[in-house]
Amino acid sequence: MTPIIATALALRAHLDKNHPYSFVKSISNVAIDTVDGIKYPRTWDLTDPDTEVGFLNAHDVTSVIQHNGFRFWGNRTCSDKPEYMFEPVVRTSQFIRETINQGSFQFIDQPLNPTTVRDIIRAINAKLTEMVNFGYLIGAKCWYNTELNSETLLMQGKLYLDYDFTPVPVLENLNLNQTITDTYLVNFADLVMMAA
Repeated sequence: MTPIIATALALRAHLDKNHPYSFVKSISNVAIDTVDGIKYPRTWDLTDPDTEVGFLNAHDVTSVIQHNGFRFWGNRTCSDKPEYMFEPVVRTSQFIRETINQGSFQFIDQPLNPTTVRDIIRAINAKLTEMVNFGYLIGAKCWYNTELNSETLLMQGKLYLDYDFTPVPVLENLNLNQTITDTYLVNFADLVMMAA
């Protein structure tokens, strides 16, 4: 029997290999074809959070459910920082940092002058804009930090740039409001005539 954590890691690796920018998708609600049973089944209902799986999810624990096959259910991390509560947000943060670091390699050991700094910021913002345009970020921006870049630090070859981003949130809780209305009966006669 394969431990479920190994299955989770394998699913994460599979998503990463087969889907570019897979960091925006958690492993939750993805069918797992290598699982054929749950050793300790827990109650779960899509529309009722008052179940064992709902309780675990509310306490940042991902479970396995059976619904159109077996699948993980839960997006939360154990982070104390609320902005990092979702797995895709953590992965997005890591991906952006690594992408910026790799993209900045060409600028290391170049002359530290205003043109170089503008080129770095332009390159980073171009990559961030691309990610926004593809829907992998809601928004992002890089800029020169005037407070951190003192003359002393610049003379030592040190440069600080700031960037921020808004990750794509996870649709974890879909709520639907139902209303009965007579609005669609207003043009009832027209609908009858159209069908005739």
